[in-house]
Amino acid sequence: MKISSVNSLTDEELVFKIVETNNSQLFAILYDRFSKVVYNKCYGFSKNKEEAEDLTHDVFIRLFVKLKTFKGNSKFSTWLYSFTYNFCVNYVQRNTHKKRRKLQ
Repeated sequence: MKISSVNSLTDEELVFKIVETNNSQLFAILYDRFSKVVYNKCYGFSKNKEEAEDLTHDVFIRLFVKLKTFKGNSKFSTWLYSFTYNFCVNYVQRNTHKKRRKLQ
């Protein structure tokens, strides 16, 4: 598939193509489209540049595995926002729990 034809795909079409082919180069295009949005959401939770970068990386690793669960009932950007938000909430809850255990 040529780069120009890939760039003309909608987000949803790109996701379905990635799921169909398991192509990491196509996933890199998806990463390029959404990494800043995901990073900004992660930064909002962590308030730390390095931690936000790590969280962004973790979100995309988990996303690659879970991408096949996207059914297309909503826009991909909406689904990814929820995915990222839930990932960050779980991260905050784990960290809060760890801090409480250290204080005991």
